[in-house]
Amino acid sequence: MMMASTNAALRWVGVILALIGIVSTSSCLAFVPQSVPSTQHNFALSMSSTLLQPTQTSLDKLDNLKLSIKKPRGASIGVEYSRLNNELSDGDLKILSMQLRRSAKAAAIWSSDVESIAKLVKEQESARGDFPGPLPVIYSGSLSDADVVKTVVDGGVTAVVADYGASLDEAVTSLLSEVGIIWKVSSLDEMKEAVQSENMGNVILLSKEVLPASIDDDASEDLAESLSNKSVVTIAQIQSMMPANAEIQLGKDLAKLGVSSLVLEQACVGDEEDVKYAAYAIEELIKKSSSSFSMTGLTGSTNGHFGVSSHGGEVKWRRHAE
Repeated sequence: MMMASTNAALRWVGVILALIGIVSTSSCLAFVPQSVPSTQHNFALSMSSTLLQPTQTSLDKLDNLKLSIKKPRGASIGVEYSRLNNELSDGDLKILSMQLRRSAKAAAIWSSDVESIAKLVKEQESARGDFPGPLPVIYSGSLSDADVVKTVVDGGVTAVVADYGASLDEAVTSLLSEVGIIWKVSSLDEMKEAVQSENMGNVILLSKEVLPASIDDDASEDLAESLSNKSVVTIAQIQSMMPANAEIQLGKDLAKLGVSSLVLEQACVGDEEDVKYAAYAIEELIKKSSSSFSMTGLTGSTNGHFGVSSHGGEVKWRRHAE
């Protein structure tokens, strides 16, 4: 009887010890430190301590953007639509969007015009399953107003441009978690910080302060070294319709330094030269050698010497004619 009692007591002790082991193990598992991103170089997107947390949607959009603008060789060319004083009807905007995809062969459409974003996205999405397929639409305007940002995000924009280190309220930060982020940096140090943070930091818009005045100066060597990281997609904006078509050589020089994508600022403003100029500039920027520009496949008249090469080889445009 005594032996049976002893055995029973030992069995209970074993059960209790096993339970203690389970609880102890569970407690240890629950408090194992989880790896978290370093906040040393985090994006100051919120006035509070809220950090931008990308969702699967935002990551997918960023991946689609990179596939569209990152080429194996050379730079892709995007165009900016800026309404200025020219009001396009919905039908005309739809045609412009289609022609930028089909005729001009742009890599992306950029715009700060809030009202046009959803319309551009809708037209581009109509090409889903076709060739060429939809172009990414990028919002490059202000992010200070949550209502504006919501309109842009709800409109289906692929990505937005956010100034690195900018302070935005929490509502805006939350909305930005649903789109791809292109970080605009004002120095190469900021670029390095954005990339090192590993939080959607590998698509970078270089501000004009970062771009060298000449491909031969020391700044160009520093930029080229920073652009040697091929996992980072870098973008530079160049002004359209510069005197003597200087944007063509400037764009080629930036591509040689390693810039992944170029954006022609105000290439499209709602006038008759929109598609004609975009097609010209994109063709000139991506081809290796100079040759006369062909207007084959584009509609519209050239109105004298505008939009065609002069005897000196310069292509002049009515939009900026004196």
